[in-house]
Amino acid sequence: MPDAADDSYELPVTVDLLADLQAGLLDDRTAAQLRRRVRTDPAVKAQLAALDRVRRHLSALGVDSASAPDVPADITTRIGAALRSAPPPTP
Repeated sequence: MPDAADDSYELPVTVDLLADLQAGLLDDRTAAQLRRRVRTDPAVKAQLAALDRVRRHLSALGVDSASAPDVPADITTRIGAALRSAPPPTP
């Protein structure tokens, strides 16, 4: 039975894995396998295209000053204080 180190192994494609590909978080071998799947599997190609659209929409919202009101200064101060006083995350 082939395993993940074998190039013939069909990597199970998830949205998380595609997002990791977009973010450049995958090792070279895994990224190459996934890019091959994107080129040869229409469903995987469509998933990646959908993620690309979401990324573009979020990017546009990030520069759209009308997308959300400014947060009052007292709220950001309270949030900052809460984050500074919180214990560090555990792995």
